[in-house]
Amino acid sequence: MTIQATNNNVWVVRDNPELEKSGVLIPDAAKPKVHRGKIITVGKLVSDDTISQGRVAIFNKNSGFEIEEGGTEYTILTQLDIVGTDAPVQ
Repeated sequence: MTIQATNNNVWVVRDNPELEKSGVLIPDAAKPKVHRGKIITVGKLVSDDTISQGRVAIFNKNSGFEIEEGGTEYTILTQLDIVGTDAPVQ
């Protein structure tokens, strides 16, 4: 299934937290949420050109909501939830 964001929405897959330095896995409930992730799809009303598919978005801690589709967990944000993106490759 292909997903397309609507309006000013942005679908992001959060980055996975790494193992602890000691190599111990931390249960998901105890892990802090990561505040960045890869942009999967962008709605047509997003006016900021730096918010585009494939870039890494940095967003507010409690922004958006989460949904699971096809075994992948997405965070749905609005354009205003995103505070920055990675620098473009030149």
